[in-house]
Amino acid sequence: MGFQPNWNEVQPEHKWGVLSKQKRFLLWAVYTSVGGMMLGYDFGVAGTATAMSAFQRQMGEVYPSQPSGYLIPARIQSGWFAASAAGDGVGSVMAGLLLGWIGRKHVIGVGSVITAIGVAIQVAAKSWNLFLAGRFINAIGYGAVYIVSPVWMGENSRPELRGFFLCFMNGSVVFGQFLLAVISRGSSTIVGEWSYQTVIVLQFLYVAILLAVYPFFPESPYFLLQKGDAKRARESLVRIHGSDDQVLIDAEVARIQSNVIASEEVKRAAENKGPLLQQCFTGTNLKRTMIAIIPAAGQQLIGATFVLGYITYFLGLIGVKDNFTVTMILYVVNLLSNLSAFFLIEWVGRRTLLVYGVFFLTFILLIMGIMGCINTMGAIWFTVVCIFLWSLVYEATIGAIGFAVASEISSLPLRATVQSIIGMSSVIAAWVIGFTTPYMINPDAGDLGPKVGFVFFGLGVPLSISLFFLVPETKGLSFDEVRASTISFREIPRSKILVEKLST
Repeated sequence: MGFQPNWNEVQPEHKWGVLSKQKRFLLWAVYTSVGGMMLGYDFGVAGTATAMSAFQRQMGEVYPSQPSGYLIPARIQSGWFAASAAGDGVGSVMAGLLLGWIGRKHVIGVGSVITAIGVAIQVAAKSWNLFLAGRFINAIGYGAVYIVSPVWMGENSRPELRGFFLCFMNGSVVFGQFLLAVISRGSSTIVGEWSYQTVIVLQFLYVAILLAVYPFFPESPYFLLQKGDAKRARESLVRIHGSDDQVLIDAEVARIQSNVIASEEVKRAAENKGPLLQQCFTGTNLKRTMIAIIPAAGQQLIGATFVLGYITYFLGLIGVKDNFTVTMILYVVNLLSNLSAFFLIEWVGRRTLLVYGVFFLTFILLIMGIMGCINTMGAIWFTVVCIFLWSLVYEATIGAIGFAVASEISSLPLRATVQSIIGMSSVIAAWVIGFTTPYMINPDAGDLGPKVGFVFFGLGVPLSISLFFLVPETKGLSFDEVRASTISFREIPRSKILVEKLST
């Protein structure tokens, strides 16, 4: 029979044995992560298309020094990214409101339809401003769908595997970016508009998958128990885990119900403290909210938008000839590195990966900036090496761990609201970085080249300091233990760092 977990206890020492019994949950987790794949793919669409000659001729202006004879000005590229980031923010806020009203499942349906409309507009666009409108609408849809994943998995995954499943968020984003790199490498050889139209049209595939499975997707048992529908909650758990192990179903009903009860108790205790949004920024919750925001927004401050959104275009600008092939290899490295995070998050821990990972990323960005001051081909290729090292470390550390920490640290009754705040904070940071990046690297603007590393080094220093002094360790802790730290800090002997960080 093999390993048989005791479902009534949390057994972090047997996490991989528990995972072997959670195959159906794993499949549903993959489905919720399609929104992340969609986000990762779309994140680089504009920057990748901008590197294609046909797209430059369609959307750009005459610029003789470019190989194609055309250049898409920095103001247009910034507008596209700003529209996408703004749409993502609107989608995150919309999801934050809808999650508690119509449920986690139906947010996926609504977001998928909105995404399809946005993609259709981009396909039809022959001018930069119509393409901008499509980017904005598309982002509203995938922004909403993306938020469902951490909420659904955070509520329903076993405590032993919470970190593992929350890594799916960034893992799905990286996989989407990898698919974009592979597809664009192939389509870049096509002559004419289908070189970039292929990249855009294939976004419909994500929508098709989401809508095909949507009728069968189980609503979150946590949400159903919140609504007092114990019968449907149990049916949903059977759909998630199967009907073979009724002990597991009984244990999960009890575990999730205890979380719901604890959440309601905290809500009742806080009834006179104002709206949920206000509570996120008062008392102990203020520190929790800040701890949740900083790693997620820090992904952008340390250069994620630059490297992951504009890398193909940037490599072409600094003289790397086969930039599409180099980008594809880079995303293979990213994917492999991200897979390692699934194991490192439970082995090394959240805090260690975050703090030391960002320290190293900041150092790499400094080296990259220095290479920009040396005008040789060797310095250019050393810059490429720096980008690969950055990606390798980023995907194993803050890229994978940032949202995991954010999802774990918020108190239960505020989790959906905090997720919305995290999404908005990340969007604002992405908007600022994404809007300014074309002005930093474009030939008609800053034309910084590798010296752009100095900019992100400057942002990485305060980020490193903030993470070192704020972020606690939550490895191996149940939501009850994390929640207890707001009640009695000395009741959690296994979480010394968490106690120290949240009680000061």
